[in-house]
Amino acid sequence: MYYKEDWEQAKKRLTALWDREILDRCCISVAAPRDGKTNVHIFAQGECNPDDPADVEDYWMNPERIWKRNIQRLENAYFGGESLPVVMPNFGTSGHCVYYGARYILRPETIWFEPVVEDLDGYPWKYDRENPFYRRQREIVRYLAEKGKGNYLLSMPDNCGTLDAIGHLHGSSETLLDMYDEPEALSEAIVAINNGWTDAAETFYQLMKDCNEGGGCVGWMDTWAPGRHAQMQCDMSVMFSPDCYERFAVPELKKQMEWVEYPVYHLDGKEQINHLDHLLALDQLKMIQWMNVEGQETPAHFIPVLKRMQEAGKVVLVMTPASDIPALMENLSSKGLYLHTYASSVDEANFIIRYVEQHTHE
Repeated sequence: MYYKEDWEQAKKRLTALWDREILDRCCISVAAPRDGKTNVHIFAQGECNPDDPADVEDYWMNPERIWKRNIQRLENAYFGGESLPVVMPNFGTSGHCVYYGARYILRPETIWFEPVVEDLDGYPWKYDRENPFYRRQREIVRYLAEKGKGNYLLSMPDNCGTLDAIGHLHGSSETLLDMYDEPEALSEAIVAINNGWTDAAETFYQLMKDCNEGGGCVGWMDTWAPGRHAQMQCDMSVMFSPDCYERFAVPELKKQMEWVEYPVYHLDGKEQINHLDHLLALDQLKMIQWMNVEGQETPAHFIPVLKRMQEAGKVVLVMTPASDIPALMENLSSKGLYLHTYASSVDEANFIIRYVEQHTHE
């Protein structure tokens, strides 16, 4: 692969990871700038004129412009360990809400959505494959996939979290109230949107799989799997009781895992520990990603929780500052462990990789 010469070895490690096996060391993703200044994060922003709506739209919708800004990032990045040269089509988090009528808002820094559903009961939950934004998404993905073959990998879009998508469509507060006021209508909406999510996931997988050597990627996590792979989440659940999570979120996850062969759940902060028992009980769930949430304690403060995940047979992906790596390596099994961090230089990235090599253990 053009932007990652050691891709074949990284691919072998990432494949073994799903089986909780170790080839030679624990998996570690550590990207760094080659030039000392490039932001190598996959969500690094390019430039557009915030006062020119046409330029903002072109920034998000012009596939060549998307490709060029990503190529600039890839050319100036060092992809250490299992860090991957991935281009991620960014259509907004829980963006599958658009396929059901949500209005998208293009801003220089993000894509957001306006609610359109006043009452869940009676809303026509029609999955619209001809939505203009959805058609444009497919055109962008086709372009990026064709450009990417042999050069980089292509990430699934951020169509994650059906309850989160309903929050976009209906409003988060309204959706929380519906758990008590209209639980049946909410459950029906989850079923309807999950059906569209599955069709969209298969559509994007087919468009991308040749670029991804038959597999799938979640770009911002630096994950690759040799089959259908996608992120699941319920960020809204930081406000749920465990009972509400079991009633509404668990059926969503089970349905999505009928399609996802290699599922990863994005656990967004310590509040979701309340739902861990339900997650660990999902036999098909292979990987849990622990997110290092800004303002919360670092992952090393939650080692007992991470151990619970490992003991339940889950692969654990830990997004962590590099300073936590010694404690995580010492206290967690390297089997089924994937550490994800960043470095300020190539030398620092290689130092971290050597440390992981020296401290890998069962």
